Amino acid sequence: MASSLVGHRLALKRTTKNLSARRFFASSQKKIPLSNDQLEALAQEYGTPFQLYDEVAIRNNARELMASFRSHFPKFRQYFAVKALPNPAILKVLLDEGCGLDCSSTAELFIANQLGVCDEERVVYTSNYTSDADLATAQRLGALINLDDASLVNSFQRARIPNPKMISFRLNPGLGHTDSGMSSNVLGGPDAKFGVPPHQMVAAYSAARDQGATRFGVHMMTGSCVLDDDYWQSTVERLLQTICDLEKELGIKVELMNIGGGLGVPYKPDEPIVDVPRLAKRLRDTVDKTAAALQIDVPTLCMENGRYMTGPYGYLVSRCQAEKRSWARYLGLDACMANLMRPGMYGSYHHITVPAREGDDAALEPVNVVGTLCENNDWFAKDRPLPSSASVGDLFVIHDTGAHSHSMGFQYNGKLRAPELLLRADGSVDLIRERETTESLYANCVMPQDLQ
Repeated sequence: MASSLVGHRLALKRTTKNLSARRFFASSQKKIPLSNDQLEALAQEYGTPFQLYDEVAIRNNARELMASFRSHFPKFRQYFAVKALPNPAILKVLLDEGCGLDCSSTAELFIANQLGVCDEERVVYTSNYTSDADLATAQRLGALINLDDASLVNSFQRARIPNPKMISFRLNPGLGHTDSGMSSNVLGGPDAKFGVPPHQMVAAYSAARDQGATRFGVHMMTGSCVLDDDYWQSTVERLLQTICDLEKELGIKVELMNIGGGLGVPYKPDEPIVDVPRLAKRLRDTVDKTAAALQIDVPTLCMENGRYMTGPYGYLVSRCQAEKRSWARYLGLDACMANLMRPGMYGSYHHITVPAREGDDAALEPVNVVGTLCENNDWFAKDRPLPSSASVGDLFVIHDTGAHSHSMGFQYNGKLRAPELLLRADGSVDLIRERETTESLYANCVMPQDLQ
């Protein structure tokens, strides 16, 4: 793995199709950046399904978040969670806007390295149940290493490489939170597989110090898709108390406090939107008040949002290819759970629009929107009110697929992952990932000689 990180260059194939000026239209407060005719033009060139991302919206959102936090925390760092959308073109857009990258695997470190940003200022590596070899790769590449377990501090000696001078541990404070209602989005507490419990934190940092670490950070991520500001206040207070305990017991200085990702997005049209400027100010007030009471300095604030940065600006575009009426009405798309796992895996809501039928909203009918997998959880929506005129041949747009959609894809039933397209500022569209092919699906299979 180490040699491939150095020896291979990233090749991005690009195709451009010019589209006229953007035409936004909304469906129950959910906007689509292109008209139905423009989507049809893309479908003709690239086929369906495809993932479409809005570059301008992603850039504007990143700028707002960075400006809001840096107005209160001048050294604020935002590391984009690569697992949410690991496309090099999207990562480059976010890097251009001042974000770093939060990597959870060596494959994600590979992309960071190819983009030329693998250093502790711009890349943090947080994995769990990590091999010595993977930690050695992160160390060689220069990423800021955030350990999920106290025992991992011994990995560097076993791998016969120098211990990092800068080290961080992920705290599991025994609690977690999410606004999504899904237990899998609670990333802290006794039932979470992540992090170091509070009673092991001093020993973890003591071991790191004894093995040569001279600079320290602390990380805590306990939830996902959080829309409630109160969560962040309690997170910061708890993390600052941990920092106080470490500094006083060990005589070390904590430079960075990473409160994780987790800023939520409104998947439903009537859900609230996080007021980032208000949240940044509230966190500043909380940090100053808590640090003063504890008599400690305020470390540099870091976050690692993924979903919030790109989620609302991605669209899965699919064509309805079949209709069935049995106990209910089913509309079958050429996309499936392999393109968007969240509804089938978590029961998550994703808004659905049928652009060609937007004028028919007065006549709505509950329908089931499903895919073609041989699995009964291959649903995008159950009993969803959609225009009753929606039918075979129509394009369906599934909203908020800019995070944890393409990246969670799989190939059950031989399903091929969709191409990814980037809508540019001038209205053109670039192909930023080609559609998988049947040939590539089987290209790494080997037939034994006696079976040929």
